[in-house]
Amino acid sequence: MKDTGVTSRITNAAVICMCFLLTSSGYLAWVYHLMELVTPRGSDALSMVTGYAMQALGILLFSLLLRRTQNTGPMLFGVLVLHMLCLVPAVLSHSVFWVLLYGSVLNLLIGWIEGYYLHRLTCGPNAARSAFTLGIGYSVSILVSWILSVVGGSILYYSDRILLVCLVMTVMAFFVLYLAPANSPAIRSVNSSVDNPVNSSFFTGNSLLLHAAVLVFLFSVVNSCGFGFPSADLKSGISLEFSRLFYAAGLLVAGFLNDRSRKYGAVCALAALIIPFIMLALQGEQVPLLIFWALSYFTFGFYSIYRMVLFSDLARRTGLLYLSGYGLLIGRIGDSFGESACLLLEKRLFPLLGITGLFFIVAVFVLFRIFPVLYLPAAPAAGFSEKERGREIFQRFCAGYELSAREREVLQYLLEEKTGAEIADAMSISEGTVKYHIHNLLQKTGCRNRIALLDAYFSQGKE
Repeated sequence: MKDTGVTSRITNAAVICMCFLLTSSGYLAWVYHLMELVTPRGSDALSMVTGYAMQALGILLFSLLLRRTQNTGPMLFGVLVLHMLCLVPAVLSHSVFWVLLYGSVLNLLIGWIEGYYLHRLTCGPNAARSAFTLGIGYSVSILVSWILSVVGGSILYYSDRILLVCLVMTVMAFFVLYLAPANSPAIRSVNSSVDNPVNSSFFTGNSLLLHAAVLVFLFSVVNSCGFGFPSADLKSGISLEFSRLFYAAGLLVAGFLNDRSRKYGAVCALAALIIPFIMLALQGEQVPLLIFWALSYFTFGFYSIYRMVLFSDLARRTGLLYLSGYGLLIGRIGDSFGESACLLLEKRLFPLLGITGLFFIVAVFVLFRIFPVLYLPAAPAAGFSEKERGREIFQRFCAGYELSAREREVLQYLLEEKTGAEIADAMSISEGTVKYHIHNLLQKTGCRNRIALLDAYFSQGKE
């Protein structure tokens, strides 16, 4: 049993790798086919505005289903089959209407698959390595995609052979999913290598989630607009296929750094958004621009990882596991919005620069507004050690609501973010008895659910 965490990380990384490799290959094949049928501007509008919006819708549909049932694993096999069936006409049809129609469904299914593996990651037994697991899965899939592009040539994604490649990937995804059944849904704490959970009375419940959503949206808009700056497309000395290697390396480093400290991950994600502005200032300086171009793809991994693990952490800590994919969902909406701005302001650099700069300033404000809440521990009251302060808060809360000894014990485990099964095991009682005590806790405190109970507790601790 001791290797459960390691095994789970390996299987989750394998699932993420195969799912992302399949969906990204299918998406690229669709985009390259679009480029043969419409203008480059039209291709960008359809793939990065419509396509990303449909992916966001797919994640949303998955999360809505997740609220009704936790047993979404078997359904994924059907989604993978539909993905392959839609991919065929999406890359073979010569009608823009049918390519767009099947491509839209294809992107919706991609979003569903993304929602699945992010939820699976969130439910893993070792949350402290979730970012690195995500980074490994993504980076390996990007490396394999790069190898395919080198071996098969860039024409691979333009040819019918890509369908055969995707069919093989689909079979491999089936195989990996069959060998790696999904984790049981759980609410687990992030261990000491990751920063403290929410500790402020001001940001509770929906308020914190709203601020996090705004932050991810702003990050995504700024990133998309930054890649729309003229300096983002270098014409000489650059292999766009080679840029994937920088991105893969960035994902690995970002995953490792985020697991060491989420606050460092947040700061690095913010710093990554500055690079397009630096590149714009260096326009005309070929060598420095080349260096920052490589750096922009490397640091893109920090932004990508952070927006996903932010909501994965919040979903786990609040117990609202259906929110696990909302970081990518909101990010895709921001990507679509940012790309729309780039297309509308394609020939007008200064308005685009002004809008991007404004969104960046607001993003900095929002991040540092919630930064102390998410990543800095609450300071103990004067004259008290942190341990003494915590004990005093606990005793006052329990006395105020007249909690029994058993209810106090259950509350202590809830504060440690243990699941019902874990509490039952620790207290040597049945899960039904644990649910009974939790019900009494909610009744006495007037809270609707666990997150409301924890909000009430931490709010009381800030008074």
